[in-house]
Amino acid sequence: MNILITGGFGHLGSILIEKLINNKKIKKIFVIDNFLTQRFCSFIKIKKKKIIFFDEDINKFSFTKIKTKIDYIIHLAAITNAEKSVGKEKEIKKNNLNGTKKIVNFCKDKKIHLIFASSTSVYGDQSKIINSQNNQNKNIINPQSPYAECKIFEENYIRKKLKKFTILRLGTICGISTGIRFHTAINKFSYQAALSKPITVWKKLYTKKRPYLVLSDFVRLVEFILVKKKIIGIFDAVSENHSVINIIKMIKIYKKNLKIKFVNTKILNQKSYIVIPDYLINIGFKFKGKVKNEIKKTISILS
Repeated sequence: MNILITGGFGHLGSILIEKLINNKKIKKIFVIDNFLTQRFCSFIKIKKKKIIFFDEDINKFSFTKIKTKIDYIIHLAAITNAEKSVGKEKEIKKNNLNGTKKIVNFCKDKKIHLIFASSTSVYGDQSKIINSQNNQNKNIINPQSPYAECKIFEENYIRKKLKKFTILRLGTICGISTGIRFHTAINKFSYQAALSKPITVWKKLYTKKRPYLVLSDFVRLVEFILVKKKIIGIFDAVSENHSVINIIKMIKIYKKNLKIKFVNTKILNQKSYIVIPDYLINIGFKFKGKVKNEIKKTISILS
């Protein structure tokens, strides 16, 4: 099997490649990444023998450069900061939506199975618990940022054009990788705590619950899909749901004297929302990742 990964040296892609490169069933891994976020360290740990790397923007990439038959595309490339996407609607659509359209059209032409990284942020303001019974109900979709809104446009385009696709609505990512990013809640809090800085918390979200996905669960889930092969549709991928106050309690186990600084946010959704990934659990996947363990590892590495 041959795989193409876009955004392959980012937070998700870097650890995914480290794992997949040791999979004997995978012959070649093609990677497209323009290093927009300058995670050059992601390149250091990679064994090069299976990797064919293109240092290019997906929107400008010519697929004629790939002569090998591709079986799966794992599409991770995107501008991902939801809060900073506010006021940048045109930029987000130009980069994220156009890039996805290009990938989808290539998949359709070559009959390639697409695995797409969407986000649980598409649910926005919710009072109901979200699961496989309601996650595709149009009334449950309520994105509160240009980033989340664009994910819905991308999902709809995929569903319209492709028969072979797996859309994963990922909880907020936490955990260490060589391409780690620190604008997501748990990673940011752990980083601030490790450096003895005040933890900056969105004031109205202190007690609200949100879904989180541990990196190791994401990697195992992709491998699970590659083995199962016929997992078609939209699925939630969540390790645990936690409130900010609970996350801070976990951080205090390892950093006692924490200071908290409350700040406001441009993001509109201020309610809790809980996502249960029951479909994937019911077909045999086990979410094993623990947020507490990732906090411990992150603080330990950074301290």
